[in-house]
Parts: sequence; C-alpha cells; structure tokens
Amino acid sequence: MQLTSRQLSHIYFLFALVFLAFATCINMRLQEELEVGAVIGRYITPLAFAVWGASALRLLIFSDYKAYRPSLPIAAYVVFFVWTIISTLLNGSYPTTVYLLLDIIFISLPLVLLVVSYNSMLNYGPSRWDVLAFCLMMLMMLVQYALIFREQNIFLAHSHLLVSYYMLYILPLVFLSKSKTVRIVFTLLATLAVVSSVKRAGLLALVLALLTYIFCWMYVSKRLKVTTVVFGLIGLVAFGFVVYLAGSSDENNNVFERFENLGDDNGSNRVLVWQTTAAMIEKASIDGYITGHGFNTVQSDSPIGLSAHNDFLEVTYDYGLIGIVLYVFAIIATLSYLLKLLWAKSEYAPPLAMLMVLYLSLSMMSHVIIYFFANIVMLTIGYIAGNHERELCSEPTESY
Repeated sequence: MQLTSRQLSHIYFLFALVFLAFATCINMRLQEELEVGAVIGRYITPLAFAVWGASALRLLIFSDYKAYRPSLPIAAYVVFFVWTIISTLLNGSYPTTVYLLLDIIFISLPLVLLVVSYNSMLNYGPSRWDVLAFCLMMLMMLVQYALIFREQNIFLAHSHLLVSYYMLYILPLVFLSKSKTVRIVFTLLATLAVVSSVKRAGLLALVLALLTYIFCWMYVSKRLKVTTVVFGLIGLVAFGFVVYLAGSSDENNNVFERFENLGDDNGSNRVLVWQTTAAMIEKASIDGYITGHGFNTVQSDSPIGLSAHNDFLEVTYDYGLIGIVLYVFAIIATLSYLLKLLWAKSEYAPPLAMLMVLYLSLSMMSHVIIYFFANIVMLTIGYIAGNHERELCSEPTESY
C-alpha cells in the first residue's frame, strides 16, 4: 500500500517528536551536570535541529505542501528568535567558531520547532497518534527524571531538581487528550515529580496552571455552573491534600517548610541575583544596552556567577532593549491570541492558557526562554495555533 504525503508527513512528525523527547532526556542530564557521553551530549541539540529542520524538505518533495504566512504570535516569536541570533553573532565572545555555532543552533531550535509544528498542522492537521506521542514524551522524561533523582539523592543529598519543570511544560500537550483519566494520571505524575524536586516555584506554577485550566475548560465547554464549580473545588481540595501528604513526607526536605522559609532565604537569594543583574544592565554600555551582549552572558559576566533567574532581566541583558521589546511583544501577542480562542470557545484555549500560566510564572522566578524548556513551549504554541487556524477554514491564511 502506497502511503500518501499526508501519512508520510504524520509519520515523520511523530518520529521528530520522539527524537525531541530523547534529546530532552539528554539535556536533562546536562542541566543537572551529570556525566553523559561527551559526543552525544554535545551534539544532541544539532541532531535534533537536523531532524526538525529536515521537515522543510516537504516543500520540495510534496507538491501539496505549502509554507503558510504565520499569524501574529508566531511571527512575533520568529522575529524575537531571529534577533537573539543576530545579537549573539554581533556581541558574543567565543573561543572557537564551533562553540559559537553550537550556541546559535541551541537558540535556533525553538524557532524551528515553532514554525515546523505550526506549518505541519496547517497543512495536514493532527494525527490520531499525536496525543499518544505526547504522553510517551512525558513518560520518557519522567523515567529520566526518576533516574536523575536516584543518582542525585543516593547519599540523601536532597537535590532541588530543576528538570522536574519539563513535566510541567509538556502537560498542556498531554491535556489535549479527550480522556479525563489520562489527564488525571499525568497530572498526578507531574505533581509527584515537582513535589519530590522540592521546587517551590514549580509547585506554585502547577497549582495556578491547573486552576486556570479548570476555569477555562468550564467556560469553553459551557459548564460554568454552581454544581460543577463545587465538585471542582472538592476535587482540588482532595488534590491539595494528596500534594500535602507527598510534600511533607520527607522531614529533612519538606517543600512546605521551604515555603515557610521564603522570607528568610529571599527565594534562594533571588533578590540578590535580581539586584545584581539589574545593576549589570544599568552599567552596560550604550551598545550593550541597546543590542545586548549575546546568549546567556549574564552568568559569564555576573560578579556572583549566576544567571538572572528571571527571563525578563536575562533577555534585557543578553539581547538588549531591542530584545526585551520583541520578547514582551511576542508574549502580549500570544495572550491576545489566547483571548480570541477563549472568545471562540475553542477546545485549544484551556491547554494554551495552562501553558501561558506555567510559562510566565516560571519566567519570573526562573528561566524558560534560555533553557531547553523553550523547545517544549514553542512546540506547544505552534501546534495549538496551527490546529486552531486549520479549523477556522480550509485555507487558513495566505500561502507563499
């Protein structure tokens, strides 16, 4: 049986998703500074870039495949990522061309994922296997997280694992499942990962995202009734009780005690980090202030050797005034797009709302855009926008 271009495209998209999950698992180990094969650790992102970039060949291979003009949020993020590349090329200081090339590929991958997922959905739409692939991706990340957790805590070190956030960013894609059981099970798995990582910001972001999803879902599905709200609140109370039991089970590393100590440790000294980064921005040269200093330069230039722990401060220093204006505009464009989805009562509104709450809350307390996390976020935005616009009409936008 001869496969159609649509079927071949779906098969390749599924393969690319699984490869992205594999690349994510490798980067999870790199983020926690665990030993990993030098070759695969260094070149996994370029390989992922090649796998997703090869999707452009469909324009040449399939006569019915088109390149669509992006909607505003997609275009806004494209412009922002292009500027990050330009800023890094103009201002970045690297010992060799190879290191520069690796960083350019790293910051370009989210751009490729955004455009490819968006254009793929506009052309052929989703396949019935997509949600299964998203669930598989999350399971792969969960297994890797469990392995990292065991390695990091083998001597009761009680490490606070940032990589637990991957389970949060992939969750909105899993929530595209029609199965309530799937959504509940994967929510519990994500909760277990975040609670065990003892990350206060992650737990807070998860709770806010779930509340946002529930109310958006009730609005979109027209179930915003008193009885539904009551049962929803009961479910949330039960969920909160489970979270409390899981979070307080370890007397030596209780996530709720970390919330109580927030005033004493200033959010793990984030106030000091923010003040230091703000001072660096203030003291920057005119060129540095306008065009930035290049990718991830806060950490290398900071007197305390730490990144900004806030995407808005990081983007301002790394990519200058131009970068932060483009970044904020892209976020505003996406939030405006979300409001349109809510107004249209689209099924894609609740997952996108959930993603934006996770994205923005963790951007203010940690990093999303300069880490490998950005790939999952851009994949989700592109996937949702492409599917929504395909549903609006058979020819959603002008093609080149």
